[in-house]
Amino acid sequence: MDRSGQLRNVAFGGSWSEQIAGREELLHAIETLKRAARRAGQHDPGRDTDVGPALDLASRDHPKGAMLRAAWARAAAITAPTLRVAELARVADLLAEAYGGRLR
Repeated sequence: MDRSGQLRNVAFGGSWSEQIAGREELLHAIETLKRAARRAGQHDPGRDTDVGPALDLASRDHPKGAMLRAAWARAAAITAPTLRVAELARVADLLAEAYGGRLR
C-alpha cells in the first residue's frame, strides 16, 4: 500500500493526512531534481524519466513555475558539465526555497 493509502485509513478528521502525502510527494520531487542536478556532469537529466514529472510537480504551484521550468530546460542544454551542474542546482534550489515552510 502506498503512503497516501496508508494515511487514508487513519480515523482522525481533517485534511492533515492529504497534506502529509502531498508534502512528501513534493519533497521527493525536489530531491529528484537536486539529484538530477548533481549527476548532470555525467548524465543527461533529459533522459531521466523521473525528472519531467518531478519538475512539473515542483513548479505547478510555484508563482514563477513556468519561468523555472524554462530555466531548467536551458540549464539542461548547457554543454559544459560544470556549468550545467551549477545552473541546474541553482534552479532546483529556487524551487525548494519557495516551499521551505511547507517542507519542514
